[in-house]
Amino acid sequence: MMASKLSNALVSPSKVANILDWRKAMGVVMGLDITRERIGVALAEHPDLRGPCATRGPESFPLDSISLRQDRNGALCKKSQVNEDLVSELEAVVKQHRVCAFVVNWPIQEGRTGEQCGKVLQVLDAVIDKSNCVVTSKRPFALWCNYANASNDSSPPDEWGRSTCYTQLRDYTPGMSYSSKSAIRRESSANASMVAANVLHDWVENHWTMGNKAKASTMKKRIFSLIHIW
Repeated sequence: MMASKLSNALVSPSKVANILDWRKAMGVVMGLDITRERIGVALAEHPDLRGPCATRGPESFPLDSISLRQDRNGALCKKSQVNEDLVSELEAVVKQHRVCAFVVNWPIQEGRTGEQCGKVLQVLDAVIDKSNCVVTSKRPFALWCNYANASNDSSPPDEWGRSTCYTQLRDYTPGMSYSSKSAIRRESSANASMVAANVLHDWVENHWTMGNKAKASTMKKRIFSLIHIW
């Protein structure tokens, strides 16, 4: 079960969109991509601020990624912890850009949560524990994934809103073993902050550019379904 501070700060993606609607004149949303070694950071302003003459989709702006375990002096912290410099850098960006909420990449693989999803929650919990100026109940976060690419599930949810496909075992092959590590995210050489920017772009596309509130609502239910299973 997630820690209370973490669960209190978790909201639906549409709630973050409502927050940005309310604070679009002086606030931005921060995107985070949490990997084993670094956190990718990006910012997105409200799409209305781009003006009526904009011809491309909403812009998101990647910033420098931040090391999870190594501080400015090269010292390493324990795997279960995050370094102090990471927290202070996040605090500085939040204050400088008036971040009002977060959209965090939720790296499910083949429709399943795995070790990397646990890493995302562990890092967020550690950041919340070290600072009350980053993720809070008043500056919440939402989990976001490109569900169409993560799973081809079309099965109806059960009475608790959970997808029944996640109770199915994979086809057996000789020598096969399965654990949460089997769903480890296949991290590429792509810059983590560019991944965070792409996550923000997809989130904005779903909530504004496409004008598809129903799709965003469906995504919200699926995200919370995955969290219940996890």
